[in-house]
Amino acid sequence: MGKIDLEKLYYSVAQEIAKVDFSKLWEGFIPLKFAIYDDEKCFFDGRYVEKTIEFCANTAIEYQGENIAIWNVQEELPPSVFASFIIHEMFHAFQEKEGWDCWADEREAPFKYKYSAENLSLKLRESRLLLGLLDHFDREKYEKLLACRKYRSEKFPYEFGYECSIEAIEGSANYVEWQVLEQLDGKEAKVLTDYMREKMVKPEYYFPIRICGYYTGALMINAMIQAGDLRYGAKDQPVIRHILEALKPVTSVDMGGEEDVQRITEAVDSYFTETRTIIEKAVADNDVVATGPLELVSVNIADARFYDGYLTSHFFVRFRENGEDKLLRGNFILKMKDEKTIDTVYRWV
Repeated sequence: MGKIDLEKLYYSVAQEIAKVDFSKLWEGFIPLKFAIYDDEKCFFDGRYVEKTIEFCANTAIEYQGENIAIWNVQEELPPSVFASFIIHEMFHAFQEKEGWDCWADEREAPFKYKYSAENLSLKLRESRLLLGLLDHFDREKYEKLLACRKYRSEKFPYEFGYECSIEAIEGSANYVEWQVLEQLDGKEAKVLTDYMREKMVKPEYYFPIRICGYYTGALMINAMIQAGDLRYGAKDQPVIRHILEALKPVTSVDMGGEEDVQRITEAVDSYFTETRTIIEKAVADNDVVATGPLELVSVNIADARFYDGYLTSHFFVRFRENGEDKLLRGNFILKMKDEKTIDTVYRWV
């Protein structure tokens, strides 16, 4: 891929964003400023600016006194898709501004979340119900879905609570992204819908767990709107409360088939085998790029893995050393002293 002209891309994306009716996405949500950047340059609000340490990953940040969306441009995509991605990140800035209080503790989650075959096989069952509701809303299917979620909330409270937080924050942003595509580009909206249909029935897609929450959350919000249980955008009731309060007392739960439990069990084993192999190779290669004790600031939480005291991070790691924030770009394995303290940083190739 040749070098992408950031200025040209910025204005093509801005043009697409201008076509979107934000009032149909979420109550009170309006367009915000955004920046796009690559390895060398950053284009923001109509001009090139210095790329500071804050420009890392795809997210929303506070920049020059306001919340903005940022996107790391790594490939060419249709402007409509870029616009949907940027608006997804704008929505995170909106969540911050509105004071949504359902953010997950991402630093503790890799250490505390337990991959249970029973929990995840039920989650797979829920995904099938959600996809069925996408085709045609059915009250009986919806009640089965809520019963599954209620059961999991009681039997796996930490895991369910973490998943709910991701569904609320990322799922709502993904729902907004999906609806942007419905407005701008029906073909690309169908691509996203078909992607959910394909991925959400595959056990391996639930590892690491955070990734699937983008889609289970979007589908859950869609189902709850259809059911009349959620008036999206109610400012006094953040989405997480709707998701939790919609749970009804359990009379019976359809546990699904033994085949799903077996498939999920095999996927759990495969995930941890793969994680162990990744970590053991990086440690054996012994390409040490930093030694601690260092205060962990952030890793790429999108697909972070944890095993036997080691944490993985794609693309970057941020830490604090002697009071100074430092950013390393690349893939890394972190040997952790505890949830907040890095002992050693290994390069991962």
